[in-house]
Amino acid sequence: MVKGFLFKDLRPAIASVAKRTSVAFWDLLKIVIPVYTVMFLLSHTPLIKILADFLKPAMALFGLPGESALALILGNFVNLYAALGLIPLLNLSQKQMTTLSLMLLTSHSQIFETAVFIRLKTRFLTLLLLRIGTAVLIGLLLAWL
Repeated sequence: MVKGFLFKDLRPAIASVAKRTSVAFWDLLKIVIPVYTVMFLLSHTPLIKILADFLKPAMALFGLPGESALALILGNFVNLYAALGLIPLLNLSQKQMTTLSLMLLTSHSQIFETAVFIRLKTRFLTLLLLRIGTAVLIGLLLAWL
């Protein structure tokens, strides 16, 4: 008797949550598919390699080899999994692996997640700068240690 009573009372709430969730899911899907498609196509052009070569000197500030710039670019502009696929090829030391991993942990999938932040009507620019700034600070701190 109690089970039926609770379920009957929860039915409108469950229906409301399911409706709002499905609307939010489809709204986010409208963002995810185009963003991932563009970034996937971009990842197969020479543009990302050009950016990696340009950023090689900056990687020295973090105690990382120049090639790690590509992992940061892929992690920030494509997704974390793209960066993870590249990292084993870099032959990093434990310290370099820790630095790169923590930088990617705090700053990854920027385009996608910023699009979500915009959709959620948050202070997306503040969040973007906070995530990038934290990653840079972690990289500099670990290079200094």
